[in-house]
Amino acid sequence: MSVQTAIRNLISELAGIVGSVVTVKLVDGTIYEGKLVGIDAGDRLTLHLVLQDAKCSDGEKYYKVFINGNRISEIISAERPLFDPEEFAHIIQTKLNLPPGTVRVLKEAGTVMIYDRYKVSVNGVEGSGGLASKIYSVWEEYMEEKKRK
Repeated sequence: MSVQTAIRNLISELAGIVGSVVTVKLVDGTIYEGKLVGIDAGDRLTLHLVLQDAKCSDGEKYYKVFINGNRISEIISAERPLFDPEEFAHIIQTKLNLPPGTVRVLKEAGTVMIYDRYKVSVNGVEGSGGLASKIYSVWEEYMEEKKRK
């Protein structure tokens, strides 16, 4: 595996937990816990994070914390993301009997594209019309099932 592939995989994995609660340990021992709402891997050598509604190990609470990647020691995600784009793509293709090639997974974005017109993510379905309503029904059922587990 090339270094570039490994970096892409890392970014993809992090993108998959955006929206989840994470614990970030810094090199100085400080610990933040909060909802991961943003990542920046601009130069691919340093990773910056944004946490929302974060609690710090010193007892302070912050609405948003921007963490410089040079200070990060560990990023821990204890919860599994509800929406799995690859799993959902398989389900939607099967349930709606869609032709091969009409459903694409954009793993780094955590989304599923259907007919390049409908975008499905943890946030719902973007698009309108009869097919969008059917996709939304499947998405709703999928999310409810995931929440029950």
